[in-house]
Amino acid sequence: MHGILLINIGSTSTKVGFFSGKGTLIKKAISHSAKDLARLHGYDVWLRFHLNTVEKILQRHKKEFEKINLIVSRGGLTKPVEGGAYSINDAMLHDLCSGKYGWHPCNVGPAIAYEIAKRFEVKAIIYDSPVADEMEPLARFSGLKEIERKAAFHVLSQKSAARKAAKELGISYEQSNLIVAHLGGGITIGAHKGGKIIDGTHGLSEGPLTPQRTGALPLEDVLSLCYSRGFSEKELRRKLFSRGGVESYLGTHDIASVELRAGKGDEEAILVLKAMGYQICKAICSMAAVLEGHIDAVVLTGNLCLSKSLIGEIRNRVSFLGPLFIYPGEDELECLARGGLAVLRGEEDLREYT
Repeated sequence: MHGILLINIGSTSTKVGFFSGKGTLIKKAISHSAKDLARLHGYDVWLRFHLNTVEKILQRHKKEFEKINLIVSRGGLTKPVEGGAYSINDAMLHDLCSGKYGWHPCNVGPAIAYEIAKRFEVKAIIYDSPVADEMEPLARFSGLKEIERKAAFHVLSQKSAARKAAKELGISYEQSNLIVAHLGGGITIGAHKGGKIIDGTHGLSEGPLTPQRTGALPLEDVLSLCYSRGFSEKELRRKLFSRGGVESYLGTHDIASVELRAGKGDEEAILVLKAMGYQICKAICSMAAVLEGHIDAVVLTGNLCLSKSLIGEIRNRVSFLGPLFIYPGEDELECLARGGLAVLRGEEDLREYT
């Protein structure tokens, strides 16, 4: 029987699972407070914080974790790679630590997997990295020759939801044309064609505002902000990626509390929720153009799907595109388990990151 340890480090959470031939036996999700996260600065500090959280979970479930054959982590922001399984190696860890290709808390996940794998004397891998690059040539143009658009989506979540929707439609994922929106701490919208994400909004620098991120911004105003306020690069990144979006307008990124405020008639909370939904809909409709109007369905997934007001706003604006499938939450641990099992069974090749 195969035993697979699963690690998924998110923007505000640590998720750990254990999968065997009988299915997922353990799923633990630890949400971290804004206060705790605000204290974390630098790769090493983030690594120690999440490693400590994972170790505590392992200690509580010693018996279940005795027989581990493989460790699978969510990938981080490395150079673009193809989808599938990659061994975690020194080259990958170096790029994630350096932040050469961008920073996100998920960058520490592979290092945690690698460290624990040494103890159990097993392999550590990533599967369907968030920078899995299947974009078409036209999608790579940014508008400035020196800058090429890059793939950075919630690949695990999007592809899992896409496969569910395709099954409900009675077709294979490889036969489908779908627009998939992952709505969580980060928001990405992808155009799925023939089993590939051919274009999509970058999870950090494009797309709609999110609970903590600004999404795309007016360039002239960004330039003015950079040069008039004297921000360092570190300060500016924090403002845009941790204190932007809903947080910047309402002082919180807790969407449940924002929805509660809106339900009590708070006009500002109502307007901010509507604005987030409005921007999500604009991004969804832009992917309709990418697919040339050939759309089997629009698919929503992620924890923000639990927000009735947000989903209501989206439904009102995009229902004309076709069927709408909504899968609240996410099953990224199951996706990681599925990939790990395919590797252990020899059904999928394990590649080297170089």
